[in-house]
Amino acid sequence: MFANIIKRIKKEDGQAIVELALTLPILIMILCGIIDFGWLFMNQNSIDYASREGARYAIVHSTSKTAIEDHIRAIAPENISDTVDIDITFTNASNPRLGDVIIVISDDVDILTPIVDVFVQGETMNLSSSCTMKVE
Repeated sequence: MFANIIKRIKKEDGQAIVELALTLPILIMILCGIIDFGWLFMNQNSIDYASREGARYAIVHSTSKTAIEDHIRAIAPENISDTVDIDITFTNASNPRLGDVIIVISDDVDILTPIVDVFVQGETMNLSSSCTMKVE
């Protein structure tokens, strides 16, 4: 009689489903965080690169703000080239060749997964970068 009771207690038919139900939400949250972190990191690197290349172009080739802005938009990736905000400042306005150039680039990048929206308080995150170089 005790053997039948012990067999019923040790029966584990739904154990794997319960473990999956407990761990799956945590794994999905981690996966969504990895995807969004990689997406935001890639976009931040692209914005950093565009600001450095824009500053380099400004100190070597041109003091025309439209030419600098066109160059930055040409080298920026397609997902940010149209929406990126570019601020170009020469520290010596009367003679740009004697001062520094400051390039500030910012953009609102979309969050990919709805789970991460909760943590960043919205559907977009503002990424920005600035670069200052001495005009040659």
